[in-house]
Amino acid sequence: MNRATIEALVRNGEVIGREHDFSGLDLSGADLSGAVIEQANFANANLRGANFRESMASSARFDNADLSGAELPQASFIECAMSHARLDGVTAPMWNAVMCGLRGATFTRADLRTANFAQSRLTRSAFVGADLTKARFLKSRTDSIDLSGAVCEDAVFIEADMVKAGLAGTRLLRTNFIGCTFTGRSMQGLRLVGCQFTGSDLTGCNFSGADVTQGGLQNAQVSGASFEGAVLAKAILMGANLRGAVLRGADLSNAILNDADLTGADATGARMYQTIGVGMKAPQARLGGCDMTYADLSHADLEGADLADTTLFRANLHNIRDAGARIPGRGRALKPDPERTEADGWQQRWAAMR
Repeated sequence: MNRATIEALVRNGEVIGREHDFSGLDLSGADLSGAVIEQANFANANLRGANFRESMASSARFDNADLSGAELPQASFIECAMSHARLDGVTAPMWNAVMCGLRGATFTRADLRTANFAQSRLTRSAFVGADLTKARFLKSRTDSIDLSGAVCEDAVFIEADMVKAGLAGTRLLRTNFIGCTFTGRSMQGLRLVGCQFTGSDLTGCNFSGADVTQGGLQNAQVSGASFEGAVLAKAILMGANLRGAVLRGADLSNAILNDADLTGADATGARMYQTIGVGMKAPQARLGGCDMTYADLSHADLEGADLADTTLFRANLHNIRDAGARIPGRGRALKPDPERTEADGWQQRWAAMR
C-alpha cells in the first residue's frame, strides 16, 4: 500500500474499508478529497498536507497519525480514534468531529472556524493559537483542554468542563458557555465582553478586574464568586445565584438583576446606576456606598441589608421588603405609588383565582 494506491481507490469511488491497512505509511500530500473511509487503519501514518476535503471517515483509526497542514474543509469524521493525533496547522473550516476520541490531540495554529466537535473526547487536547471563530463544542469532554492564545470569538461550548482549561491569552468575545463548569477557577482580569454563561457553574470563581460588559449569567451558579472591581455594565444576571458573592467596587450600571439571589453578598461601593433588580433577593447584603441612582428595586427583598451612604436618587423602592434594613438615603428615592400598589393587589388576587 502506498500513496498512489489509495489515491486510485478514491478516484474510482471505492470505499476505503477495514481491509486496508495504512498504519505507519508515508501518505503525505495524498489527495483523499471526497473519500469514503470506513474502519480503515491510519494509525501512526504520515498524512502531512493530505487533502481530506469533503471526505467522510467513520470508525477509522488515526491514533498518533500526523495530519499537520492537512486540508479538512467540510469533512466529517464520525466515531474515529484519533488519540494524540497531530493536526497542527490544519485548514478545517466546517470540519465535523462526531463522537471521536481526540485525547491529547494537538491543533496548534489550526484554522477551525465553524468546526463542530460533538460528543467527542478532547481531554488534554491543545488548541494553542488556533482560530476557533464560531466553532462549536457540543457536549464534548474538555477536561484540561488548552485554549491558550486561541481565538474563540462567537464560539459555543455546551456542557464543557473548563475548570482546568488553559485560557492564557485566549480571545473570548461573545463566546457562549451553556451549562459549563468553571468551579473555583481564576478568570481574573480576563476580557469577557459579550460572553454568555447561561446555566453555568461559576461557584467560587475569581472574576476580579474582569470585563464582563454585556455578559450573560442567567440562572448561573455564582455563589461565593469574586467580582471585585469587575465591569458588569449591561450584564444580564436574571435568576443568578450570587449568594455570598463579592462585588465590591464592581460596575453594574444598567445591569439586569431581576430575581437574582444576592443573599449575604458584599457589593460595597458598587456602581449600580440604572440597574434593574426587580424581585432581587438581597437579605443581609452589604450595599453601602453604592450608586443606585435611577435603579429599580421594586419588590426586592432587602431585609437586614445595609445601604448606608448609598445614593438612591430617584431609585424605585416600590413594595420592597426592608425589615431590619438600614436605608438612610431612602428620602431621595421615588415616592410610593399608591396606584401601582393597588394594581399589585389586583394582580395577586387574579393570580389566586386562576
